[in-house]
Amino acid sequence: MFQRSYFHSGSWAVALPLLLLAGVQPVSASESISADEVTELRQQLADSNALIGSLNQRVQTLENGQPSGGGLSPSDEARIAALEDMFLDMDERVGTRGLVQAFDAISIDIGGFLTQSLTVVKGGGSSDASFNNTQFELLIAAQITEEVSFFVAQGFLREADVDFTTPSMPFFRKSAVRDPLIISWANYKHSDAVQVRVGRFVTPQGIINIEHFPPVLLDINQPMFLRPFSGNTIFPNFLSGAQVHGKFFLGEGGEDVLSYVVFSGAFTGSDADDFISGGRVQLVLGDSGFTVGGNFTHGHRTAMPGSLGNMSIVPGGSLTTNDYNVGGADLLYDKGAILWKTEYFYSGEQGNEDRTAFYTQPGYRVNDKWIVFYRYDYLDPGQGLEQSTEHMVGFNFLPVSTVRIRAVYIRKEFKGTDDEADILQLSTTFSF
Repeated sequence: MFQRSYFHSGSWAVALPLLLLAGVQPVSASESISADEVTELRQQLADSNALIGSLNQRVQTLENGQPSGGGLSPSDEARIAALEDMFLDMDERVGTRGLVQAFDAISIDIGGFLTQSLTVVKGGGSSDASFNNTQFELLIAAQITEEVSFFVAQGFLREADVDFTTPSMPFFRKSAVRDPLIISWANYKHSDAVQVRVGRFVTPQGIINIEHFPPVLLDINQPMFLRPFSGNTIFPNFLSGAQVHGKFFLGEGGEDVLSYVVFSGAFTGSDADDFISGGRVQLVLGDSGFTVGGNFTHGHRTAMPGSLGNMSIVPGGSLTTNDYNVGGADLLYDKGAILWKTEYFYSGEQGNEDRTAFYTQPGYRVNDKWIVFYRYDYLDPGQGLEQSTEHMVGFNFLPVSTVRIRAVYIRKEFKGTDDEADILQLSTTFSF
């Protein structure tokens, strides 16, 4: 532990010579020393003596120049006290534990989160319940150089999805255990306006897909068009490829922010040579709370009839392939107590049924710990599948900033039938 007296001038006069002399290592009689080494050691000793003399002279000058108070001005004393408090705090927090250091990067940060959910689902003819989702993600960010940064999210998941093949009799599928590399990219920043990112990244479309991480989401169930997770219902949740992105500050005070991204990559659930390309433009309208965005994606799908995603295998079915073009718009209002997200996407499918997705999600911050929200969610997935609608109401409780506890009720409606399903889900996310 650091003691405050070590920082006063009189003690420095004694401590500094000892610290400097501690750098001169003794040499045993058994070691042979060349004449050059002796000369070098003598020079180091002479330099040390000169430095000690200079420091002693400065200490004496400070002591003689001040009438009292140890030779330091009140402002100097205050700065030294602040430094000492900082060192004491660091020492108490770190103790004898080892510190993580990067091999070659300027800095490295490690974090992560754990999410656990309990889900109860009830159809017209049966009900089921399960602790169906345990998700841990390890996050690592590094600043490699002043211009180059790196980020990775490694997931460890145990999931059991609800099967609505027969809507009146839903059940949980067998748990799947996966450890996917969710995100891994490197980013080069030439300027705010021009940056290049390569690796695996979330497809930069819309609002919630970009936000992605459960610690910031009101509900761990993403809107239906983003399911199945890591799928390709409207566009892929993730891509492996490259993107160019940046932002511009507009207006007299730079209060408006215009950002863009242009990307191209491959969806891991399809053929590796099926490229998906697109872009997004977003405008933050100063401190009004409004953010508007426009999205476009062009790609190629290889799918089975009657299935969501790309590669679900249906016995007796045949693969269908087609090009598609997705256009979309989104609106975010985030100011004061109101948090409202809305997204719309339309996918024109060449040689297959078109797809449409829409949701709106208003939320109200009761205070800094409680949030209540509602979500209307609509999906027409094409592929011979029925349209579906979800109404969701729920709340979030944040006892501390790193813990989010949720409770949601979902009424799921299946178009073309009289079937409905009720879902109650409790979930908690702990982040660090």
